[in-house]
Amino acid sequence: MLGALVGDIIGSVFERAPHKSKKFDLISAGSRFTDDTVLTVAAADAILHGYGYMEVFKYWGRCYPHAGYGERFFRWCLSDERERGESFGNGSAMRVSPVGWAYDTLDEVLAEAKKSAEPSHNHPEGIKGASAVAAAVFLARTGKSKDEIKDYIEKEFGYDLSRTIGKIRKSYKFDATCQGSVPEALVAFLESDSFEDAVRNAVSLGGDSDTQACIAGAVAEAFYGPIDDKWAALLSILLPQEALKVVDEFNKKYLGSRYNFFSCAVEGSCGTPYERELPRSVLRIAPSECRWWVRAPETDDEVWAFVHEGSRKSGAAIYFCTGSSVVFDSLSFGSVLDAFIALNRNGFDLYFENYSEGGDGVYGYGLTPPRRSFAIDEHPLFSYGGRWN
Repeated sequence: MLGALVGDIIGSVFERAPHKSKKFDLISAGSRFTDDTVLTVAAADAILHGYGYMEVFKYWGRCYPHAGYGERFFRWCLSDERERGESFGNGSAMRVSPVGWAYDTLDEVLAEAKKSAEPSHNHPEGIKGASAVAAAVFLARTGKSKDEIKDYIEKEFGYDLSRTIGKIRKSYKFDATCQGSVPEALVAFLESDSFEDAVRNAVSLGGDSDTQACIAGAVAEAFYGPIDDKWAALLSILLPQEALKVVDEFNKKYLGSRYNFFSCAVEGSCGTPYERELPRSVLRIAPSECRWWVRAPETDDEVWAFVHEGSRKSGAAIYFCTGSSVVFDSLSFGSVLDAFIALNRNGFDLYFENYSEGGDGVYGYGLTPPRRSFAIDEHPLFSYGGRWN
């Protein structure tokens, strides 16, 4: 399940900006969770608590209205009617990975995948796409080989999984239907040698990148085993607290001790982040230079900071400054992800908000440190070491 969420975040930057190459930064300034993550968490919530899929999809969809849903799905989501949608879009497939983890037999997985698709994607292709992905996750996590997974999917669902990534990439265009994106996402997994490679394959197709990376990532995690802690750290930073609670509970119930990383993040207090305002003019820098803001608690000597994403060579830096925008210290890292992980490890409680300045839609991420001194872990790219209050 976490593989699906990470795949979504990595692919989010390229959803409407096709990238026909496996060479790209996995995390960049625009990386964010989308509807794929929201509805995957919703599916997990439904399974955990026995909620109806229709109710839970509409609830989570309305809680995060700007996550990037398809127009047809969002109209369905906002409607109070209980009519089923007849979509054959890949939304049914992108959210189904929890089903592949939560049930003990393939027959149960297929029945539940159909049930999860029917509220909004009650079309043969929509149901087939969800069923194929759930089956692939189940087969992968129960030790089947790639050949066995490929043979089963081709036989049961009629998908052509014999094409190579290179051949698909040459002519592939954006396609948000199940029949035009699920097989390609599964090929991205089949042709991979690791979780990250599967996600890179999916993005490199240049199609519906977040959804295809979400699907490929879901199957890859089930096949290759637990994803690296750095990705779990990323999720604990980017996902809202209520989503983390569902993810943590789902992992504990269905994956055992596979991921203990989330416990500390979920048990911490995030206060009431959604009632707080992000700064509009802490430092006068261009949005292209800074996408992440860090804020200390409101004290007499208020401290602000920002995470600056530099060039490939310079990586990223955290700049600490006073309320009057005077920088008093800084710290360099190899990447934005490294910077966030360091902050997270040093006691920052996270809150996430969509920050916009001048209508250009800058994404802002605020983190609140504890009311005490804290130390940044040793790092080979220190600009200035030391402690901050």
